[in-house]
Amino acid sequence: MSEQRVTRKKQNIIRFPMSPRERRRILQQAKDPRVRLTGMLRTVCGWLLFAGTLLFLLTNYQLFSPTSIRSLAEYAAAGLQQLEGDITTINYENGFFSDGALFQSGLAYVDDDTLYLARPGSVTTLQYELGYSSPAVETADDYVLVYDRGGTRAALLNSIAPTAELSLSSPILTGCLGPNGRFALVTDEQGYRTAAAVYTADGSEVFKYQSSEYYIVSVALSPDGSTIAVLAFQQNGASLRSHVLFYNISNGELQADAVLSGVLGIELCYPERDTVAVLCDDGLHRVTSDGETERMLMVSSADLIAITVQNDSMALATRSYSGDARCDLYILRDGHLSAPRGLDEEPSALAVSASGAAVLSASGASVYDTDLTPLWHNTDAIGARRLLLTDNGTVFALYSKHARLFTTHSERSEEISDAE
Repeated sequence: MSEQRVTRKKQNIIRFPMSPRERRRILQQAKDPRVRLTGMLRTVCGWLLFAGTLLFLLTNYQLFSPTSIRSLAEYAAAGLQQLEGDITTINYENGFFSDGALFQSGLAYVDDDTLYLARPGSVTTLQYELGYSSPAVETADDYVLVYDRGGTRAALLNSIAPTAELSLSSPILTGCLGPNGRFALVTDEQGYRTAAAVYTADGSEVFKYQSSEYYIVSVALSPDGSTIAVLAFQQNGASLRSHVLFYNISNGELQADAVLSGVLGIELCYPERDTVAVLCDDGLHRVTSDGETERMLMVSSADLIAITVQNDSMALATRSYSGDARCDLYILRDGHLSAPRGLDEEPSALAVSASGAAVLSASGASVYDTDLTPLWHNTDAIGARRLLLTDNGTVFALYSKHARLFTTHSERSEEISDAE
């Protein structure tokens, strides 16, 4: 027998090195340019991912504090839990509230010790300890501003955690919240001086106006956040003058000083980009950022029954001297003042939003559209302390121990018309 030889083929196996450095060297020295390009892109993407992660951690380090992690866990648990209660009710955690404002799809409210962010169904998504003596709440976009009137502390929060916590050296008189988390605080300084300061969402001070000549009553930030309007008054003997000062926040320059002689300013808001509406003891004035003034409505402070300001809108009720109506309701929006709407009852509270206005009276809550055409009325709102109106027309009625939501489809909500 002849011997048969078995031919074994050599296996073409390349063992890739275990060392990362050696693997990178092989990829960089490969003959195929596509392999070299892939290796280079892999390295670049790795470094970009590392740099992006580092920048995120540096800019959002507050999200990883113990308080933020605990709040995030509570928020997630609240979102996953089953709503067992009435989804049209928000029960206050401690059975009372000091101030409240709409926030996202729910309510931001405070008692003396804590700020709560809550949703319908009595789901509390965030608790923030305060310890304030007279807390006030402002909301805009995705931020909540809470400050202590007469105290020295303030904080700005989003839906997860605080983004700024301030402890000032002077007592706070009032404040306002603008776009992108910018907010302003008015403080009572020593030596009969007042000051208005603007802060970013992280609590950095970007502007401060301090005066011993004027006493600041109110402030408002423009819709683009670039300008602050300061309402102040000056008294020389028996002469009284109110001033509306427009300051550029970025460079601190005074853009205009509008004078309203012989009147006392009460409140102002920004219904337009370059125009503020100023409520004084003689009526409502329009003031432009160029310093031009125009009276929109003549009414004395003795005839002013109720007023509310929500972002860029204002609603006010005044005593009526014409027809059978007891008072007149007005809405100011986009620089336009509506014709008066006669009301049979004096309102105890007003609410305004992009959808219209809501009026709380002894018979319940009545809702009107932007033209003050009556829509519906609900008698269950009797006994509420305040009303808040969302942009989709939902009414939040704030009672002493809880808040309730009403819509046109709620039980005991009845359509009303001009004839009625």
